[in-house]
Amino acid sequence: MSTPRLVPLSPTTWAWTHDSTAWGYSNCGLVASDGEALLMDTQFTLQATRELLAAIAGAVPDATVTTVVNSHQNGDHTWGNELVPDAEIITSEASAAHLCQEMTPDMLAALSRSEPTTAVTAYAVEHFGVFDFGGITVTPPTRTFTGSLDLTVGRTAVRLLDLGPGHSAGDVALHVPEDGVVFTGDALFDGGHMIVWSGSLTSCVTACDTLLATGATTFVPGHGRITDRAGVTAFRDRLSRIMDTATAHARKGMELAEAARLVEKEYAGDLAHPERLFTAVAAAYREAGAEHVPSTTFELVEGMAQLAAG
Repeated sequence: MSTPRLVPLSPTTWAWTHDSTAWGYSNCGLVASDGEALLMDTQFTLQATRELLAAIAGAVPDATVTTVVNSHQNGDHTWGNELVPDAEIITSEASAAHLCQEMTPDMLAALSRSEPTTAVTAYAVEHFGVFDFGGITVTPPTRTFTGSLDLTVGRTAVRLLDLGPGHSAGDVALHVPEDGVVFTGDALFDGGHMIVWSGSLTSCVTACDTLLATGATTFVPGHGRITDRAGVTAFRDRLSRIMDTATAHARKGMELAEAARLVEKEYAGDLAHPERLFTAVAAAYREAGAEHVPSTTFELVEGMAQLAAG
């Protein structure tokens, strides 16, 4: 379980953070000014989103959430959207197009409560069985953009950045220039290894450069602890090394599963979920032109589960 809290970053920005690197406990961002509020992402379940909204009401009781920005379409960042029914929900065009490519709440609930007779079901039960996905109506974005989008929240200027494919098929970051804060979504992880759903590890590295180019000094990752420029740089450099190593294995013709085992052994370190390195290796193999590389959500989960099971 996780104990979340709303952390003030400036007079107008807050981060909703968790003390857990487990699957499903995502961070959110809040920008509030002159009675208006923008929320960056919602939570995995309705109950978790209610807790978030209650904390916001306590911190800024005079502000109304008029805008929700979804960093991408994974359920742990969007399945609470329905609880902000009057807000405009914004994401990138690429993110919105990815809406129907993930498991539905009902599908994930069934999988995480099934008999753990395979590597995939055992993995799902272990990591998602604690969540209650009941009552969720997947609520899509109402507005999309490409490139960047400038908005104002009260008197505070914010900029949405379309990062393109990386963690997901379309990632979005939110920059608050006057506060030097960026809410990165899952373009950045802290304390745990990244999942690469998009098939492009190169884009994950490029996204880090885009985050750093904002000049911001405070970065709120999609999961894990709030970090700084050094943290983003270290994350980017680790991804680059993983990409170089995995690409070399691909060019030698090594089987993907064996390469994933070697990469995990070399790069697991003390970060949570080293089995997620399977997705990074698969992305590097795809970019190197290897054939028959897993690409669907189920195939990538299966690869992670098998790597975790040894």
